Amino acid sequence: MSDLIQISQADKQDLNAIDALERQCFPGHCYPDFFFRQALDCWPNGLLVAKDEDNNTLGYLLASSSGQPDVAWILSVAVSDTARGKGIGTKLISQLLAVLPQGVNQVNLTVAPDNPAKDLYSRIGFIELGFESDYFGDNEPRLLMGYRKSGYS
Repeated sequence: MSDLIQISQADKQDLNAIDALERQCFPGHCYPDFFFRQALDCWPNGLLVAKDEDNNTLGYLLASSSGQPDVAWILSVAVSDTARGKGIGTKLISQLLAVLPQGVNQVNLTVAPDNPAKDLYSRIGFIELGFESDYFGDNEPRLLMGYRKSGYS
């Protein structure tokens, strides 16, 4: 695997690789393949992919707008098993934060309390905002975390 990683907006040709990565990272609790096709139409600027110089998809991020015009949500961040720990998740989130639409001042996400990605989010500047013991149903707890752009409180 190369150290040269490119982050870009996903396109239709990326959908199969995104779906495969989703299934690898979240077995038994993943988005269906058709969801990514619809996400590409609904939030094209929020579907990012990380690729190496050989065009292998190593990670993706999916973000969406919300009912609050100043808040966006990260719905999913996934990095392949072989590429974890190499800064790809950080690059994906940093790219999203760099291109937030004007007026979006906060980005929220949820994460399982025992997921090591929680530490990544904290290092980037996300803080814990709340906890829900059954976010996705029984025995599916999630921490709510949020990131505020500098200059906003």
